[in-house]
This record gives sequence, C-alpha cells and structure tokens, in this order.
Amino acid sequence: MVGSLNYAANHTRPDIAFATSRLASVVSRPSHEHLEAAKRLVRYVSATASVGLEYSGVRQRLQRGAADVKSGEMLLSCYTDASFNSVKADGTSIGGYVCLLGGGAVSWRSKKQNEVGLSSCETEYMALHHGAKEVVWLRRLLEELGVGQKEPTVIFCDNESAVKLAKNACLHGLTKHIRPKWHWVRRFLDKEVRLEIVKSYQQAADIFTKRLAEADHWKGMKLAGMSVH
Repeated sequence: MVGSLNYAANHTRPDIAFATSRLASVVSRPSHEHLEAAKRLVRYVSATASVGLEYSGVRQRLQRGAADVKSGEMLLSCYTDASFNSVKADGTSIGGYVCLLGGGAVSWRSKKQNEVGLSSCETEYMALHHGAKEVVWLRRLLEELGVGQKEPTVIFCDNESAVKLAKNACLHGLTKHIRPKWHWVRRFLDKEVRLEIVKSYQQAADIFTKRLAEADHWKGMKLAGMSVH
C-alpha cells in the first residue's frame, strides 16, 4: 500500500508527499494506527482523483513570492522549508522543497533530516542545501533541453537567519558547529542561485514539512501548481 502511495507521491501527487514520507519511515514496524493512517490516505487520494498538476505555460518572474509575467523567459524557481524538531522520537526535523517551472511543480521532496538541528535556522539551512542541489541539477537538465536559465534561479526561504547564514561566510557562535557540507550553496550564490526571503503564507514548500489544516493544505496545493481538473 505504501509503495503505491509513494509512486504517486513522487510523480504526480506532491500533496501526499509529506504523509507518504512519514508512513514510509515506519513501514518496517507498522502499528494499527499506521495502517489506519495509510487507509485514510488512500481514501483521500481516491476522493481527490480529479486533482493534479497543471502546467499553465506561464512564464514566471517571482518577486516577493508572487508570480507575474516576464515575456520571453520560462524561469525555474524553488521554495525550501523545514519544520523544526517535528519528529519527537529523535529530535530531528522534516525538510522539504519544491521546484516550479511553467506554473507547476517539476520536482519536490519531503524527508526527515538525518541530523538533529539545534535551531530553526540550522534546519532551514539544511533544507536550503538540498533545494539548491536540486536547482543546480535542474538548470543543467534545462540547458540540455534548450531551456537554459539566463539568470540565477531564485530560491525562496522563509527563515531570514538561514538566508543570512548562506550569504555570510563568517563563523558565528551559534552556527560554527555546522558541518562544512551544508555551506555548499555558497559556491553558487549569484552565479546559479539567488536567495530571497518569502512570507510564510506564500511558502509553497510548507505542505512538504508538516500536517496542515484543510484550508492551508488546499492553499499549499495551489501554490505547488495543483488544481481540480
């Protein structure tokens, strides 16, 4: 059951990525509660079978988190997010990102972080790292497909401290313990990626990091380019 859900979550249904990821983390030791949660998710997918990704062909220029039109370009963008200390069993956090192109999501991720972050800044910084890696790869792919990106790809993050940390290579008392690999994004700043702060209510990656109320869930789906067909 979880395998089938995971296939949909990875290819056509980003709205179930978070729930499926959480179920997959307990598949080796499931309880009755987990089985019931999986059944509820199957019922949700069945009830929303008409919901899917929509690529409207909108050529986007993202500014302050809102999309508008810039003629002649199809711009890639990315949102990254993390829910601090949300896995109470081991103190880790859930990180996620979503990359958008042509009005819809083309790549996304919802996964428990392997390291325990000591602050929301640190967990958001780790999520930013994974989002940046995906952006760099997608830019290479788009270039091969003839849709090369002329300008640095904007990555939106709603944690101001994480953005400042990425832009400032100085060591700080609260962040000097962070492993060097998480600073990888700095190599690409203003060359292939550009970081901007986005308001939490415009955070398209929020749906990949936590369980949301129904209204917020549907809003997150819309931000990810999903609609009812």
